[in-house]
Amino acid sequence: MNTPTDSSRIFTRQQVEELLNAAKNKTLLQVDKAQLFAHHEGREKVKGIAGDIIEESVLGCKKDSKQAPDILVDGIPTEIKTTGMIKPKRKQSSYIYECKEPVSITAVSISTIVKEKFEESNFWHKLNHMLWVYYLYNSTETVKLEGYKNFPILGFQFYEFTNEDQLLLKQDWLLVQEFLVIIHRNYSTQQERETQYPRLSHELRGRLMLIDTAPKFPNSPRFRLKRAYATVIADKYFSKKFYEKLEERISKYDDIDRKCQLLTERYKGQTFRQIAESLNIEFNPNIKNFAESIVVGMYGGKASKLNDIEDFAKIGIIAKSVPLKANGAMKEDMKLFMPNLIEWTKESGFENSVIYDYFAGHHFLFIIYRHIGKEVVFEGFKRIFFDEKFIMKNVKKTWNEVRDLITNKKLRIEKKVNKKGDFIINKSGTYRESPNFPKKATHNVFIRGGASTSAEKHKTLVINGLKMIPQCIWLSRNIVKELIEK
Repeated sequence: MNTPTDSSRIFTRQQVEELLNAAKNKTLLQVDKAQLFAHHEGREKVKGIAGDIIEESVLGCKKDSKQAPDILVDGIPTEIKTTGMIKPKRKQSSYIYECKEPVSITAVSISTIVKEKFEESNFWHKLNHMLWVYYLYNSTETVKLEGYKNFPILGFQFYEFTNEDQLLLKQDWLLVQEFLVIIHRNYSTQQERETQYPRLSHELRGRLMLIDTAPKFPNSPRFRLKRAYATVIADKYFSKKFYEKLEERISKYDDIDRKCQLLTERYKGQTFRQIAESLNIEFNPNIKNFAESIVVGMYGGKASKLNDIEDFAKIGIIAKSVPLKANGAMKEDMKLFMPNLIEWTKESGFENSVIYDYFAGHHFLFIIYRHIGKEVVFEGFKRIFFDEKFIMKNVKKTWNEVRDLITNKKLRIEKKVNKKGDFIINKSGTYRESPNFPKKATHNVFIRGGASTSAEKHKTLVINGLKMIPQCIWLSRNIVKELIEK
């Protein structure tokens, strides 16, 4: 392994802490002693400008491009990850800040990874000892170089992965290695192999726990820590939050499936009230909120939310309630989250979008229960993962159409009609109306208001001068039914 030998990259831990503490709460421009903003003046974008400022201006390192950890701290090769943080994009989030995007680690060196051992790989050398430096990406849209000047430095932490996480990272790395080894074994020429490399990013996505790879070949793929995992690492620093650990640790998605099967066999047919009593949990009549705490209790946890359990938070599991009617039919469509639709028009490509990250970067745990009279009966679980085919066919379609409506000023408010073609009148005497966003009739992933009433005082969202109630992303009940039965 290469280690830094340049004296400008050799530090004691105390030196690093003093330099970064002095930079804390200052903007990137205020700490830019190396005049990097001035050097790049006139350019719209400079890749890694925040990281360059931390290394060159704050720490005083001379620039280099070696594929080795960035600095030597008390004799330990240490990788610096300068990471942009944002305010949570979903109201349901319990985080103070979230990572803006997955955190890039190092290139997937396809020609060498097939011969490497994990402990000697560039991937692990980069991760073994880390220094995370956080700055606030204080904008709801993608900014040009000029916009970085006012981003403040939030803090920093030295970080080493736990033994459990090291095993998960190794497991993920081995999956990537095995995938590429099989390609090299089955295809003898480089030309043939290169036709198979594009499969890497999407075929393994449903199996990797903490990392992913992007972009797709022929662009050089890189290992990345998933956004959900990187956010948990950062959240432990910002919130000092205690994440509950389960006695039965989750090392792969199959562990979740097996546990869900066992819990379904044990609790299916019992009412939520009966389950709460057996788990010594106070019964809450707000069933949708209560369903998640019931799941945590079944797993042996004490927390009220799944994402307060460390294993679930790290791998990005989102719990979703699926209520059924007494006869077993789907009761309703599934509300997913409330997006910033205007921000979609600023996103640079679908695979960099918030909605792509939501569908591709998470697994979902459907909690299925049936309403029978006044009781709610537990039916079971289903872990759901949205594959690339579903995302590109359904999610991208909605993303494209929303961008087109807003960008090209096609958005309008339409009055709703009944089956006879007559305008529908609300109890208040006003016309029932909604924006012409993608609807359930033609889209499996659609946009619909998230408020319980469309009264004027609730129309707090304004797009292109049009007032409307806050809009949410929904999944049609037909798709939910298909996913459960699949």
